Amino acid sequence: MSPASLYVHVPFCARRCPYCDFAVSVNGRAEFRAAYLEALQLELKTQLDGVGAHLETIFCGGGTPTELSAAQLNSILQTVRAHATLAPGAEISLEANPENLSRETLRELHEGGWNRLSLGAQSFDDATLRFLGRAHDGACIERVVREAREEGWTNISLDLIYGAPSQTLEVWRETLERAVELRVPHVSAYSLTVEVGTALGQRAAKGTFQALDDDHLADRMDLASEILEKAGLERYEVSNWARPGGECRHNQNYWRGGSYFAAGCGAHGHFDGERFWNERDTKIYVRRVISSGSARVETERLTQHERLIERLATGLRTREGVALDKSEAALLQPTLSSLCKMGLLKFDEAHLKPEKSGFALADGLAARLIGHIL
Repeated sequence: MSPASLYVHVPFCARRCPYCDFAVSVNGRAEFRAAYLEALQLELKTQLDGVGAHLETIFCGGGTPTELSAAQLNSILQTVRAHATLAPGAEISLEANPENLSRETLRELHEGGWNRLSLGAQSFDDATLRFLGRAHDGACIERVVREAREEGWTNISLDLIYGAPSQTLEVWRETLERAVELRVPHVSAYSLTVEVGTALGQRAAKGTFQALDDDHLADRMDLASEILEKAGLERYEVSNWARPGGECRHNQNYWRGGSYFAAGCGAHGHFDGERFWNERDTKIYVRRVISSGSARVETERLTQHERLIERLATGLRTREGVALDKSEAALLQPTLSSLCKMGLLKFDEAHLKPEKSGFALADGLAARLIGHIL
């Protein structure tokens, strides 16, 4: 089969951050974590066996995967290797919170085969970290990056969040500058979003929290571009910057509409033109997998029209854009020509990509094109 990716979801967290709406399990007991790990490995075996899976990338996210021990996380990789082929130089990413990572843990994980570390840094400002409900401080991030390098990690990414009410433009600048000083090959910067059902969403509904307006958020995004690009990190997706060769290959596969397996509660996959997603509740997930080997709750096969919509929604957020054939381009007219004349998009008769002026407007541009064909 053609190369694919694998996403593995580990839901455990010591606490739920006030902005989080992911499938997480807070303070899971050791017995339940072991049961979840058993179910996860069974699902991996069931899903990967017999299909000749050839994996270019693996991404273990959450939750906080490093709430599991290094030995438990390494056992996940051992299961994958036993039931799939890994490409030479495969990118094997692990999400982690800084407070979970001792030097010994970093060493064990790297020796176990993980080769890309995605740190949930969020901010270097301690007041912002407290507002976001994080357990680490800025000094902890710096310590982990230094020790990770000393233990052989070369591919390190920092996730940052902007938009907390106490985070002035200068505070955000200081976070960006401290990230740059660490010379990591990849930085992601995401806007703080208010999701219904989260603690932050409840505060917003009561009027005790007000998110920054679009103009203030745009100022912070512009500042991120200015500082990160000056430091040699190129913006290759709306929220992601990398040094040459440091791009997240796993996410690029998503954005290009590639195939990816998925295991764990709430995980979404795409294989052989079919999308599927798993049971979100952790306890129900474990029961279903143990009884049947699978926790899929629904599947769908997208039409060509739906796939075009999806490619526009994800591809226009990237520097490389979207490949379009003549019939697809014709379908998008005259909106496509109008946006090109405005200098927001560039189309060379085969490929559509955002101009620099249109990069920050990518979601809106995609919505305009999609609205034209709905």
